[in-house]
Amino acid sequence: MITQKIFYPLTSQLGRNFFANLKKAVKNHYTFIGNNTEKVFFVKSLLCFQMLKDYKTPIRPIYDNLTKKTDLKIINNAVKTNKFIFDYSWAVWVYEKEMGQLAKKLLNSPLKIISTNKQFDEFVLRYLITVWLADWEGPLYALLQSTKNGRANLKELNKVLSLYDFTKIFAHY
Repeated sequence: MITQKIFYPLTSQLGRNFFANLKKAVKNHYTFIGNNTEKVFFVKSLLCFQMLKDYKTPIRPIYDNLTKKTDLKIINNAVKTNKFIFDYSWAVWVYEKEMGQLAKKLLNSPLKIISTNKQFDEFVLRYLITVWLADWEGPLYALLQSTKNGRANLKELNKVLSLYDFTKIFAHY
């Protein structure tokens, strides 16, 4: 059997704790509560701020506030107080620069999310487990490409992220 330790290099206590909380959230079907505006800002933040050099800072409010019914307004307000500045000077490869441009465009453009509440919850959890704890470049590139038309069909994006569920964390989701 393939173990999670092969795919999830959790080197810090924060990483180990967050991963344990995320697995609990998947198992117990945590929900993310918010209106459409809050959901749009949250999704944009997830996708766009992953491209920052200090990519873990925008994730911290999620770690601090992840509960059975997670309030997106609290997380969004915490993210907004950080006043993140886009700096992709670290990007070396062409695709990294392209991802930065796609993220910047997404953040500054309208986004229509197409999903049920369950698909939204699944997307957030899949994203956090896949992109933050396993691999970020491949999945994020696909997600940014898929949203460049201003639409985020979360059923389709969940299918993309499911390709990275090597250890079947979502097998019973």
